[in-house]
Amino acid sequence: MVNTLAGVIATFVTLPLLGWYFIYIISVKLTKDKRKSIKWASDYSTFLFIVAVYFIMLYIWNQSFIWLILIVILITAICFTILHWKTTSDINVGKLMKGIWRFNFLLFLFLYFILSIVGLFFSIVR
Repeated sequence: MVNTLAGVIATFVTLPLLGWYFIYIISVKLTKDKRKSIKWASDYSTFLFIVAVYFIMLYIWNQSFIWLILIVILITAICFTILHWKTTSDINVGKLMKGIWRFNFLLFLFLYFILSIVGLFFSIVR
């Protein structure tokens, strides 16, 4: 049972789009609302994309860049907080955190695709 669970987790970390789709299918079955299900799948799979980007970077450069990932997330949070404060002059923490998290989903989805292509290129060249 433990090996099966480890295999499923490894698959979702290696292929976070599969994890996103799995979460989406489950949430559609539960809520019957496709729009809400897309948001849930994006929210809950963001961590999978962050971990996948970390491991792709580790594979390509043989060096841990967790510090860079954390700095990117922190800078994103700072920029969103300043932007939110300037536009509304009042900070709604829940709305702010949701915006930061969803932007990180888009950012790490993009990085996942770019780094996958770079990693594929490096695998061919090596």
